[in-house]
Amino acid sequence: MLLKLLTATCSSCTTTSSSLLVFISSSFSSPSKTKFLPSLSRFSVKPSCFFSQSRPRIAFNRPSMNLLNRLGFGSTRAPENMDSSIPQGPDDDIPAPGQQFAQFGAGCFWGVELAFQRVPGVTKTEVGYTQGLLHNPSYEDVCSGTSSHSEVVRIQYDPKQCGYESLLDAFWARHDPTTLNRQGNDVGTQYRSGIYYYTPEQEKAARESLEEQQKQLNRKIVTEILPAKKFYRAEEYHQQYLEKGGRFGFKQSAVKGCNDPIRCYG
Repeated sequence: MLLKLLTATCSSCTTTSSSLLVFISSSFSSPSKTKFLPSLSRFSVKPSCFFSQSRPRIAFNRPSMNLLNRLGFGSTRAPENMDSSIPQGPDDDIPAPGQQFAQFGAGCFWGVELAFQRVPGVTKTEVGYTQGLLHNPSYEDVCSGTSSHSEVVRIQYDPKQCGYESLLDAFWARHDPTTLNRQGNDVGTQYRSGIYYYTPEQEKAARESLEEQQKQLNRKIVTEILPAKKFYRAEEYHQQYLEKGGRFGFKQSAVKGCNDPIRCYG
């Protein structure tokens, strides 16, 4: 009788263990990554951003997707997604007739986008990822710190109404260009300061502007000035995030010339 009881118990344990292994395996081998909604992907931390509160961090623990993929779990990227020559190519998108592109990285792209939305002569803004090594990156890829992408705002502007120098002024005013890979508590290469130019004229203006800014600061500016590379538009919920209400549903004005303080995360 005792032998039968032990046998039944072991059989039950084996069945439970097998079920658990199947559950864990199926969880890790899901064909697509978890997509975080805006209300779930940002969490509050104490205010300490360069201009306002710091960017909320994901506060739960889970294995690195990069590590899981190397171990054979998680989604498998198509070969072209791993071809670094694609994202390192030039941004070959074409702006609207009579418009020009400009591209800047200055920390969390939400507040940076709103600042440029308010600049007279700017006709369109998009937030996205660039300067990285991974084709078609997701927000999760960029936040992993392994793709080398920068969070940027790509701007279309009318050069008859807005000079490139006006955009540079807005860029310098929006962030601290002396902190390497960091704005406030937002730490990581995706938050680096960068000016990504489309024409020789933009490059010249950017370098001259940096020299002028350096004369006004007692710390070295670490802003990178590089050719604009392929631009990957961020997920739709990131676009005009603060104008649409941010985390708390309080819409912030994008009216031209508005100088209301920008609440970094809503």
